[in-house]
Amino acid sequence: MKNQSFPTESTDAQKNLLAHVLNLTHSSIFKILKLLISTSLLLAVNGVMVVVFGFFSYGSTISPLLLLAAFLVTFAVYGLNKVTDRAEDSINQPETSPNASGYYLVFSVASMLTGLFIGMLTGIWPFIVLLMPVIIGVIYSARISKSIPRLKEVVGLKSIVVAVSWATTGCLLPGSVCVEQLQASAIVFLYILIRVLVGTILCDVLDKKGDSASGVETIPIRLGRNKTQKLLILVNSLGMLLSVYCATTGMFLRFLPVLIFGVFYGYMSIWVIFKDNCKRATAGLMLDGEWFPIVLIACVLVS
Repeated sequence: MKNQSFPTESTDAQKNLLAHVLNLTHSSIFKILKLLISTSLLLAVNGVMVVVFGFFSYGSTISPLLLLAAFLVTFAVYGLNKVTDRAEDSINQPETSPNASGYYLVFSVASMLTGLFIGMLTGIWPFIVLLMPVIIGVIYSARISKSIPRLKEVVGLKSIVVAVSWATTGCLLPGSVCVEQLQASAIVFLYILIRVLVGTILCDVLDKKGDSASGVETIPIRLGRNKTQKLLILVNSLGMLLSVYCATTGMFLRFLPVLIFGVFYGYMSIWVIFKDNCKRATAGLMLDGEWFPIVLIACVLVS
């Protein structure tokens, strides 16, 4: 009888061990994702992906130094925003809200200076392009004067400014704009602008509770749920119109699957975030990591 029960006991032990390993793996992955989100590391890498997309679009050789500079500057700008938005984040994201804001400020300033220094080493043009989001980020996050509101406090302007900042970096950092590639640069700029604008407004949908409590009026607060959803679908559909334009003019035909994928990714993000049972962590990963699959598809098409 003992010999017959041994395999059962062994199987149970293996199942318990497997369950323990899976729990540890799940816990480790959750902690890593929490670290990436709470420290803006994922957003910074996502910003790098936007610049990589620009390099792929122009057929330019990727500069590791410029990618590093873009990472550092993006990390700095969003790190500063986390410091200034402690009140909102404590409501919207209590599990990832920074506790030691002083350390965030130090790391943000150090990262910002290092990124700008690297940009200066590569040339005056990259330095100017990298300086633009820094200036916008400071005006966006910090209150310069009591009589002048932060950019994020101006309804609609907040989302547009963020989208323009990302689009400018992704469009201009891979190379200066010349007459020969002006049309291509405009398409790259508009595509990034649309994608980031949709993502920014969706972030405001997720942050509606905290923004409302802090007195910050955003598009979702001003328009309401239904009108905001319709606006997002309209803005996202502009990406499809841009894809049709590329198909009819012969521009970026090689990357047409990438452009179309981004549009459908936008529709999926809108659908997920406006669901009643939408989980904040899932939605945050979708938005902060949007450019990973876009660049991955572009990489496959380039290779």
